[in-house]
Amino acid sequence: MTPASPPNRSRDRWSVGIVGAGLAARSLHLPVVAGLSDRFRVRKVWDIDPRAGAALADLCRGEAAASLDDLLAGEAYDVVVVCTPAHLHAEHAIAAMRAGARAVLIEKPLCATAEQARAVGEVARATGSAVIVGAMHLFDAGWTFLKAKVDGADAPPRSIQLRIVLPPNGRFEEWSTEKVPVPPGPSPLAGMAPSALISLLVTGLAIHDLPLVRRLLPEGALPRVASARLLSPFGFAVDLTAGNVAIELLAFLNRHWLPDWSLTVTGSDWSAKVEFTPSFVPAGSATASFSRGAHVELRCPEDFNGYRGEWLAIAAFLAGETPAPDYAAVEADLVFALDIAAQASERLRAGGAR
Repeated sequence: MTPASPPNRSRDRWSVGIVGAGLAARSLHLPVVAGLSDRFRVRKVWDIDPRAGAALADLCRGEAAASLDDLLAGEAYDVVVVCTPAHLHAEHAIAAMRAGARAVLIEKPLCATAEQARAVGEVARATGSAVIVGAMHLFDAGWTFLKAKVDGADAPPRSIQLRIVLPPNGRFEEWSTEKVPVPPGPSPLAGMAPSALISLLVTGLAIHDLPLVRRLLPEGALPRVASARLLSPFGFAVDLTAGNVAIELLAFLNRHWLPDWSLTVTGSDWSAKVEFTPSFVPAGSATASFSRGAHVELRCPEDFNGYRGEWLAIAAFLAGETPAPDYAAVEADLVFALDIAAQASERLRAGGAR
């Protein structure tokens, strides 16, 4: 394989192909790309459901592709966005990179298995393509503030608490976007075994912020799950340690409107907290604080959140201003999450805690 070609700016905008026309593409990425229309242009959209692909292509004034091969044929995209189910991420990302994509933005998680992650990494190194995972909070100004303060503290973290308490995605999508009609159908989670469900929730909900948690831990610290339980009507609680750090993961979806999406880090004589906005609410970046004794430092929100931040990071890479993200860190994030998911699943099979 030959390295990917230089950025395509012949039309003064970088070309974008979208693979998967579901919720993430239409309600998260498309509004951001529209706001950066001076830099990016969606050329083609493909979805396994031709109606969904055509609807999204119409929204962004692009072309609906008849197949993935059709989308990738004839043009080396600057960016391909992969918003398909996780077990297809590796296949679709690899196809895009082999077709000449300079950058691939993959919705979280990176893929479904560590073996798939290694395969994606091999192709990324061979082609020179950048792989960005849509862990949007890594690109949020509030997180950047918190990470710098924690790194500069005299003592390391002792505890980390992640809370994701939200209405279901559909509620925020309904309140904040014009929805594309989706035929009703049975829940894909109906009848799922508890051990399988908690694994899915860790890799589907906690995955937003497990990369942040991992970056706050000592290098090489491995997770050890102590207890895991499902919450009614929909959620989970997992307690674990990594190194000498106690970690609590809580995710809970309910029907009220008030969100609590936060990450709290505590040291021996300090504490730090970042509070994120819900995914579908364009209310700017997170707020953050760092406290030691009576001294408190606050970080007020920027006017854009991590979704725009990740697209700006892609633009910086395409313009040659920054190197490609470190794929070793991207892969380590996935392995960390998969390890927690597997251990939580085993705890449920074994009775919850031991």
